[in-house]
Amino acid sequence: MREKDGIYFTRTLKAVGRRLVRSALFFAAISVMTLAPGISSHSADLVCPGEMVQGEIVVITINGEGDIVDSEGLFDSRRIYFNPSSRPYIFFGLLSADLTAKPVARRLTVTVRKSDGTKELLGREIKVKKGDFKTQYLTLEKKWVHYSDEDMKRIREDNRALAALYKTETGDRLWSKPFIMPLTGRISSDFGLRRFINGEPRASHSGIDIVEVAGTPVAAPNDGRVALVREMFFSGLSLFIDHGQGLYTMFFHLSEVAVKEGDTITRGETIAFVGATGRVTGAHLHFGVRHTGNKVSPWDLVNLKIP
Repeated sequence: MREKDGIYFTRTLKAVGRRLVRSALFFAAISVMTLAPGISSHSADLVCPGEMVQGEIVVITINGEGDIVDSEGLFDSRRIYFNPSSRPYIFFGLLSADLTAKPVARRLTVTVRKSDGTKELLGREIKVKKGDFKTQYLTLEKKWVHYSDEDMKRIREDNRALAALYKTETGDRLWSKPFIMPLTGRISSDFGLRRFINGEPRASHSGIDIVEVAGTPVAAPNDGRVALVREMFFSGLSLFIDHGQGLYTMFFHLSEVAVKEGDTITRGETIAFVGATGRVTGAHLHFGVRHTGNKVSPWDLVNLKIP
């Protein structure tokens, strides 16, 4: 393996390769040309950003000119799933960086399996940059800041349930259309806010808070399956949707849920209603997203351009 200018690349797994590196502003494509006799001469191009910010989710693509059977990748030890796009020979996957990811260069590797049985290894280093997030100061009742033993027991149980949920990755993609916002309304707290509660630093805000009156319907942002419905200490009545391949959306502080665990849901379907349960200062919806365990921006999700 050799490395040059932050880009690393290797041989194909069955044949010596001639390397061709193409770059453009914000994006870089890496191509490896196989030369061994009797093996396809088509090379695969990996197109991905050279930089990402904390909490960002983006689309990456592979172009194999009709020669790809399947692909899989790893970014910072997290799996990348690839799916055929609407464009011939193009496969796409989702790539994300956690909201709290350290701002350092991280390695993306993609293994492409060709129709002739050969495999091709593509690679890229992607720099994760610090996000430009604002600071928010909140004042809450002491019970929401200093917890009793019983509260801590419940918080730990909630955390264990969520850890088990995010470790479960459905292999199939359950959605096909673009994601939509579950609700329109005033944004009271944006994604990534560095929070201080009663003057004490707390975890950054991992979603978007949308203010609406209690009882307002909440729509499914895309097709999926109801993975978890749970009354939780901080987030109150909460709903989690599995969209497949490690992608989850979540909805907190609900007054009522209109679906049950295991239900298949469709984009735009009413799944719940706005409430003021859990740790809140008023009725609103917290809309959050996890991708392969990473806390990512809901704004990025609804603005993804799928090829």
